[in-house]
Amino acid sequence: MDLFYEESAKAKNGEKKEKKYAVLNVFSNIFLVLAILISVLFVFFIPDVGFMIFFGSGALSSFGMWFVFFKWKNMTNVSYDYALVTDELRISKVINTNKRKLVARIATEAIIQVGDVDASSYDRFKADPNIKSVICTSNEEAADGKFFMYILADDNGRKLFVLECREELLINLMRVTKRTALDRDYVSQEKKKQQQV
Repeated sequence: MDLFYEESAKAKNGEKKEKKYAVLNVFSNIFLVLAILISVLFVFFIPDVGFMIFFGSGALSSFGMWFVFFKWKNMTNVSYDYALVTDELRISKVINTNKRKLVARIATEAIIQVGDVDASSYDRFKADPNIKSVICTSNEEAADGKFFMYILADDNGRKLFVLECREELLINLMRVTKRTALDRDYVSQEKKKQQQV
């Protein structure tokens, strides 16, 4: 049975974060150009020790500032894509809507347990020092119609993935993984809303 399901967890305040990314990108590029120019001057003044130290430290600090702004901008406007393709779940990090980085490819047979982060089992897994947490959302609160789902999987060691998704992803995932993988205490999102009212 072939299956394909895809959805995204967009960062809240996306427009604001895009503007911040653009500003940080400008500063990053300024420091990179500055570092290259100072490095060129460093090469010209190699015989003079005083100038060599001055331009060398200037080049290093400019490269350092470039690196800081480069890393900062890549953490600013981040969203995640989840694609379920028959026998695996692919999670990608999307930086500023145009750069994609694969976070994980989880084989469905490697999934140990799936559930809601509000469940006590999630807290138990999170507290286990042998399980690495991998947060695959930029948001502190789930968007409307979505919830935070956890997936405990054996992916080069036990990992606990946290996704912000619709319940449809969970439903489709349960079609291709073992039934026992669903947390026994899982409550559908609709029932959960009714219980909270």
